[in-house]
Amino acid sequence: MKKTNRLCPLLVCVFAAVMCGCNKGPSLAEIEDRERASRLYTNAMEDLQAGRLDAAIKGFEHVVLQEPKSYSAHFQLATLLQDVRKDYVGAIVHYRYYLQLRPKSDKATVAQDRVKLCETLLSAEMVRKAGGSASNKLAADNEKLTAACDELTKKAKKLEEDLAKANRQMTGLKAELATKTRLVAKLAEEQGGGAAKSPAIKEALAALGEERAAAERRRLRPTDAELLDTDDEPASPLGASEELAKIKGDLAKLDAEPAPKPPASANGAVAGGASANAKPVGRLPVMDGLIGGHRRSQRPARPETYTVQEGDTLFKISQRFYGSAKMWRSIQEANRAIVPADGRLRAGQVIKLP
Repeated sequence: MKKTNRLCPLLVCVFAAVMCGCNKGPSLAEIEDRERASRLYTNAMEDLQAGRLDAAIKGFEHVVLQEPKSYSAHFQLATLLQDVRKDYVGAIVHYRYYLQLRPKSDKATVAQDRVKLCETLLSAEMVRKAGGSASNKLAADNEKLTAACDELTKKAKKLEEDLAKANRQMTGLKAELATKTRLVAKLAEEQGGGAAKSPAIKEALAALGEERAAAERRRLRPTDAELLDTDDEPASPLGASEELAKIKGDLAKLDAEPAPKPPASANGAVAGGASANAKPVGRLPVMDGLIGGHRRSQRPARPETYTVQEGDTLFKISQRFYGSAKMWRSIQEANRAIVPADGRLRAGQVIKLP
């Protein structure tokens, strides 16, 4: 009885060891070796190595039918369907079977890349098979988009060239205005301190100031009012060049001509008691040419208010009462309470004339 009790624990250990050994399954390497050792797999590999590709495809198809978990056969069949048959749908199916059976194998990344390649090739093949009007329409749309892109590129280049040209013209205009200012100052200095304060010089300087302000406004982006008031054309930079040339010519004539002598009295003295060598103080021809147009453009006394008529704009009102369209902004500022920022006027409005 005692001997039987001693053997029981030993029998239990032996039974447990046997059961553990029976539950332990084969390793992956053992499964792979067993799959490749099957007669069907061996025959398919022999056909593949011998170049009998159709026979190899049929052989691997028999393998996956008999042994659906043979991941090696799935991978070999997928590569043959992709590279030989161009059967991208079948290749994707067997690649995915392989990834389900061996998701962490060394060929899993290769299988995933081949699936993506098969999907891309399959999409291109479907578009190609659709053919006909669909392909022609895609090609025509592509050509239209390409042509539109080229046209927009040309327009952008032309706008850049126009902007650069406008900037160069504005720089030249500023230089010409500065030169005119210096010439007028020189004329005033030559005429003497009293003449420098004369109304003629003041009017000339005021006109130059207005031209400079107008040039600066043209350099900036046009306002809504300037875009609406299209009756008056913007001043051209060529006008300033011609006027500058005229001033230079008059200066050259002034330097070349001798100063006229004042009439002498009976006793030989200069009339008025001035010295015979003194230069006459009067308005120069160049100042008459510069200011005459400005004085001729002045209107008679203008009213303090004006009732807007149909078709009136700020430019037209400025031209009518001031002889120039340059006062439109001053009229707008004086009537800021009733004239909107875009400069639109309504018939019947009563506006102030500054």
